[in-house]
Amino acid sequence: MLKKTLLLFILSLSFLYAEVERFQIISNDLVTKNDIVIATGNVVAFSPTYYITAQKAIYDKNKGTFELFDDVVILRNNNIQMNSNYAFLDLNTNDMYQKPSIYFEDSSSIWISSKDSQRKGDIVYIEDSILSSCDCVDPDWSIKFSSADYDTKDKWINAYNSRLYFKNVPLLYFPYFGFSTDRTRRTGLLFPTVGYSSTEGAYYAQPLFIAPAQNYDFELVPQIRTSRGAGFYAYFRYADSINSMLSLSAGFFKEKETYQKEHKLRNDNHNGVDLNYVRNSILSPNKLGYNDGLYVDINYLNDSEYKTLEVAGDENSITEKVESKINYIYNTPSYFLGSYFRYYIDVSKESNTSTMQELPKLQAHSYTKPIFLDKLVYSTDIKYTNHTREKGIKAQQYELSLPVSYSQSFFNNYVNLILKHEFLVNRYSYSEASKNFDDGTYVESKSTISLNSDLVKPYENYIHTINLFANLNKVEEIEKDGYLYNITTTDSELQPFTIDRGENSLELGINHSFYDRETLQQIVNHKLKEVILYDNISDLRTSYIENEIIYNYILGSISNRLVYDYQYRKVAESSSSFSLSYENFYLLLGHYLTKNTPNLQKEDLESYQVEAKYRFSDKYSVSYYTNYNLLDNLRTKQGLKFRISESCWDLDIKFEKELIATSSTDHSSITQNAFYLQLYLKPIGGITQKYTYNNEENVN
Repeated sequence: MLKKTLLLFILSLSFLYAEVERFQIISNDLVTKNDIVIATGNVVAFSPTYYITAQKAIYDKNKGTFELFDDVVILRNNNIQMNSNYAFLDLNTNDMYQKPSIYFEDSSSIWISSKDSQRKGDIVYIEDSILSSCDCVDPDWSIKFSSADYDTKDKWINAYNSRLYFKNVPLLYFPYFGFSTDRTRRTGLLFPTVGYSSTEGAYYAQPLFIAPAQNYDFELVPQIRTSRGAGFYAYFRYADSINSMLSLSAGFFKEKETYQKEHKLRNDNHNGVDLNYVRNSILSPNKLGYNDGLYVDINYLNDSEYKTLEVAGDENSITEKVESKINYIYNTPSYFLGSYFRYYIDVSKESNTSTMQELPKLQAHSYTKPIFLDKLVYSTDIKYTNHTREKGIKAQQYELSLPVSYSQSFFNNYVNLILKHEFLVNRYSYSEASKNFDDGTYVESKSTISLNSDLVKPYENYIHTINLFANLNKVEEIEKDGYLYNITTTDSELQPFTIDRGENSLELGINHSFYDRETLQQIVNHKLKEVILYDNISDLRTSYIENEIIYNYILGSISNRLVYDYQYRKVAESSSSFSLSYENFYLLLGHYLTKNTPNLQKEDLESYQVEAKYRFSDKYSVSYYTNYNLLDNLRTKQGLKFRISESCWDLDIKFEKELIATSSTDHSSITQNAFYLQLYLKPIGGITQKYTYNNEENVN
């Protein structure tokens, strides 16, 4: 045995081919006849590119070819593995013939078993084959095809006469099927979305992805709904620099006349455009503390159906007011400049002419600077807003804030004192009003005395931090002139132009936390704040109390924020959440409540949400979620989802009931009942199916 082992190493042979790659051959027996090398018995041949094993190998030195027999395994570039009983390899061109063959790519886990295969250059030609990424013996899914070609350089397979099987059951037939075996961006068809609706008929959308270059791409998505109509959506993405990104989308959908009349839709076609652009470092110098940026988010649509019909928008809800904005900011260590444009489209209205816009809003802010003393500082903030619309009253608003403050620490920095005096100016200049409103000016001053203390105390296992503060605010009305809503007049025509008046108040609060001393993770945080209003210092009355507590425990967190309007004896706002993650179970509960009170002026709302998920194993899980509007007694969303995640495929099955906005003239929304089926075959892609049924119209 020792003699045979020594012979195996002694008979090792090194040689060169094409003056590039060096091979070593190891075998039980090795014979050289002229330029022919014959190796038999546990043959191993390896080089920087190839690792080859077989029971017999014949190497022709002159031709630079290998002929391999029995139990042939060829590993190329440590990624692509080929198994066969016979193989012929030309080392000059890397061309190869195998019969029968099993081809395996490690990076994608794709394997192909074929009757025979032939490689010429970077292309592998395959006949009568089966492809999968699952277990080779009994794959869960497989694709059988009569012929195919695989570009090993571009990682792309073209298969012809393809049949998709689940186990031994045929599911789909494709005359042609092409896909990528890696995640490189490339042009091609994406997997379609198909479905059926009891009101819209059969549904089909086929995305086409076009990637001409690394920094931009297109996606074109035509769709058809047999009982409703057809549409087309397009998407464009472009990175014009390392600091910027552009996204542009547009689309339209044409309704059939019968569908429009039956559902009383406002328009027979739905169209829109969305543009999003972000760019940093446009004008600012490349210095620490200097930066600027442009943010553009423009959204136009003629009604809400434009969004609800979009394939990519199935999971997105739409609000009654669609906002477009253009922001540009320029920031330096000394000052900040900002320009903001806001345009709103109210999709609940037939006409948008009365919707108030902000075109533009300008801001100039000077950061704090010392005056005479290091601890005596001031800052300025100036704002201009043009409130405009096509029909109705308009106004130009001017705001000025000029705070001056002095700070001092006492008792070895245990107590901090801040004295602050601020001038606030607010002016409205009205135009195109139905009445003769004089321009309104409001000027006030606000004096504040603040005391605060930050304390930290470590314990054996915890760290306790406390922030205590007290703010005494005194507001003086210096001037009120002209027409000011809720100050000098209650005329509803001026309601869009409000002014936040200051009030004499005393604010008392505490913010303290416990942290784990070893990990520094927060365990408990508690905030308590009381606001007391007064006309004079002897007439104090509590306005509201705000209490917030967060407890982070090992399995999740519990939190509650409560605002109580003490003066009107009402809970003005309450927000609670509870999360639990234990082994394979996850639960999230949430509740939100607001009440309109004269002090806080909140909108009346109340809702709750529930999310629950249970994992039966690493492969199977089920989840449930719901959102419910308690005030209107209306469920806005409810769903049940079942997920299977295997090593080579994923399957999502979802039942969902959701409130969908509509532009119908006699109802504001539709409760849509939908069934979703999404199958993803790793790594080639998947298909999404959606079926809707028994849609319910919600009457205005």
